[in-house]
Amino acid sequence: MNEYDDNEKQEVAKEEEEEEEEENDEKDLSSVHQDETNDQTFKQLNNEETKLQNDLANELKYNLKIPITDEPPNIGPTPYKVAIVGMNELGSATAFLLICRQIVTDVVIIDRNTKRLAAEYADLSTCTTFVSGVNVQASNQLGSCEGARVVILCDVSDDDDDEGQKTSSTTQSSSQNEKILSNFKTISRAISIYASDCVMIVGLQPFEVMTQLCATNSMLPSYRIIAPGTMIDSAHFKLLIGEKLEISPASITGIMIGGHGHNNLPLWNSITVGGIHLLSENSSIGKSYDKENWNQLHINVNQRQEEIIKTKGTEVWSISMASSELVECILRNKREIHTVTVNIKGYYDVNDDLFISIPAIISQNGVSHLITTNFSNHNNENEFSKIIENIQMIIKEKLKNI
Repeated sequence: MNEYDDNEKQEVAKEEEEEEEEENDEKDLSSVHQDETNDQTFKQLNNEETKLQNDLANELKYNLKIPITDEPPNIGPTPYKVAIVGMNELGSATAFLLICRQIVTDVVIIDRNTKRLAAEYADLSTCTTFVSGVNVQASNQLGSCEGARVVILCDVSDDDDDEGQKTSSTTQSSSQNEKILSNFKTISRAISIYASDCVMIVGLQPFEVMTQLCATNSMLPSYRIIAPGTMIDSAHFKLLIGEKLEISPASITGIMIGGHGHNNLPLWNSITVGGIHLLSENSSIGKSYDKENWNQLHINVNQRQEEIIKTKGTEVWSISMASSELVECILRNKREIHTVTVNIKGYYDVNDDLFISIPAIISQNGVSHLITTNFSNHNNENEFSKIIENIQMIIKEKLKNI
């Protein structure tokens, strides 16, 4: 190997060393630059995190909700919206049950008494924290019924103070009764304008009088106007049958028809226990010669209701539970059969509008079908005819000055 080759190798080795040093310098510079970038990124992230923590409410309200349509909210009627007019004891109990049963999305409570309305709203809206998917709104305007699938009338008092509410819940004079009927006439018509597609459930008693007045003055078809009626009497009836037989009333069927209260009529052939017809076991049930005295149950039903009204003023929980059951049938189109106050014009030799309780199928539009009543004997049929006459006379007397 000559000297020239040695020099050439040394120069190549030197060049390689210089190149390696340059690469290391570049790596060092890149590392420093990367560290600076990381520091900046870290600071930026810290700033963003601080901003998010300091303004979390706005982030949740605006930035985390991504709009996907320009259409305004609240378009059209709400399919599960129910309005309750009158926040007396009945109205409050009805709203509470609807919230607990979670069969609605929106409950609108309406009352002219602003102090009472505010207190009821505060109390009921707190209840919604224990359930999901139920919203409570409060209003003193009947226009808030717009879009409601069901409107429940619980009170039509126009008193703006609590004293007026107390007076209206006690024994009323004939002039007070006339005022209530006049208010009901006005309010039911206004509701039928604001919520023209609703089903109206009348919670005010007497059911037969109030539903008749509603049908006469509102713009709703009669099949969209109902009241719990003898649903309540039938519930009392099943309860007492269960007590007599020591069986749960849930395993018993049995209905009462006619008017709520003393104008009701038990259908003994409707009673079944676990699918067994009681009349097939004892054909004397309901007859005067019945040794087991089943007729006493009918008397006890009426006495039970009288005692409740005498002590409490009204059957608050029975009516509100029956009303909430009807709401569920309507909203979910359940097509269940209930003995409700409905228009029987054209049936049972009735030629004019007359609201009375008979079995009916309750669907999304109110009453879809009436169920033919099969009387167990001729006496039952005669009794029902007399009940119809009595109710016609009561309605005529109550509404003669309205």
